Amino acid sequence: MRKISNDLWSLFWTQFFGALNDNVFKNALVILITYQGVSLYGLNSQSLVALSGGVFILPFFFLSATSGQLADKFEKTTIVVLIKKFEILIGLIAIFGLFYKNYPILLLTLFLFGLHSTFFGPIKYSLIPHYSKSESLVFSNALISSGTFVAILIGTILGGIAVSDQSNLWFLKILIIGFASLGLIFAKRLNSVPVVEDEEIEKTKIDWNFFSSTKTILKLVFKNSKIAILIIGLSWFWFLGAGLLSLLPVLAKDIFHGNEHVATMLLFTFTVGMGVGPFVFEKMTKGKIIRAFIPLSLIVMSFSIFDIAFIINNLSKQIVLMGIVTSLKGSIGVLEFFHLKMSFRLLFDLFFLSFFGGIFTVPQFAELQRITSRNELSRIVAGNNILNAMAMVTVSVVLMILHLKHFDLANIFAVLGFLNLGMCIFLIFFYRNEFNKFWRF
Repeated sequence: MRKISNDLWSLFWTQFFGALNDNVFKNALVILITYQGVSLYGLNSQSLVALSGGVFILPFFFLSATSGQLADKFEKTTIVVLIKKFEILIGLIAIFGLFYKNYPILLLTLFLFGLHSTFFGPIKYSLIPHYSKSESLVFSNALISSGTFVAILIGTILGGIAVSDQSNLWFLKILIIGFASLGLIFAKRLNSVPVVEDEEIEKTKIDWNFFSSTKTILKLVFKNSKIAILIIGLSWFWFLGAGLLSLLPVLAKDIFHGNEHVATMLLFTFTVGMGVGPFVFEKMTKGKIIRAFIPLSLIVMSFSIFDIAFIINNLSKQIVLMGIVTSLKGSIGVLEFFHLKMSFRLLFDLFFLSFFGGIFTVPQFAELQRITSRNELSRIVAGNNILNAMAMVTVSVVLMILHLKHFDLANIFAVLGFLNLGMCIFLIFFYRNEFNKFWRF
């Protein structure tokens, strides 16, 4: 068992409570809009739910570049504390909006939570090398990554529970301000890190212009082909992951006729795989970054996606319940789900899909931190966040087009599987020289 420094633990809990807060509020707001039939500015509840996703991700497009500049120019832990104080202010605004059931203010709050994550993201990943030894980078990234996914899962569940009684939202209000306060407590425990002395950074003024700052950051990202290919790989992960996660509730409801608990279980299985995969990889490779595993993991992920498509194709019209072919009109719970044909096979596929997804993404972040100079790392991570956001928006558009073209769910999964194979071939070509090292390993 690797020894984890106090600073790394503090960073872990700082980001954990931040991600938890984001997802508690986001899911609670979506449920409130959906079940209270909220309409706003001529938009119905379904349109507002779609708008909510865009509102949260909007700051990543416009301010990621600036956040990276700030993180490289000034002392990082000081900025983290300021960000966490800002989160408490966001929590107070959220409480005000919930008290008066003012949905414009609640949407503004969601935007501010996205803004909080936009400024914290580059610092979070650029602090890891300061709090970890070089040989522990994979482990440290696995720790932070798994914590984030667990926080997303718990936050999604807590957000639903917190608004189960929509006439009294005190539990939600307590959670929001409580998580923000805990995040600040752990942020204050972070030891300061030295600002890298760099004449170019010292002379450069913070660029608040979205177009010029983004252009500068992206030029920095693509200046080094090794860095660029890592960020392309990480952005692909978010393209594929965001697409798959958006399809899981549909898979639970329309194919397995499951209730919201079944959908949560599928999400839980996916999350567990993401958390376990990087740690198994780190143990297996003894902390070494073996780049050949990056494209190879995509092959296993594609097989899992194709098998899910096969399961859907076989169960889309009928399901087998306790050995009797039945067309279900109502929803089934978790216990009934396990009596269905191919239910365990689906969980197996989801687990290994995310298991190898973790193996795909965490080593790339560790390698990015290893090969990037300290005085550029926050800006590089900011550039990564911009491209990640673009990838998530792109997959939403792709899925929307596929739905409009009347692709069924099995074919949509198959399309994602083939796209994933295409990315695998591209990365195999780029990392072709790494396979000699892999076979020697």
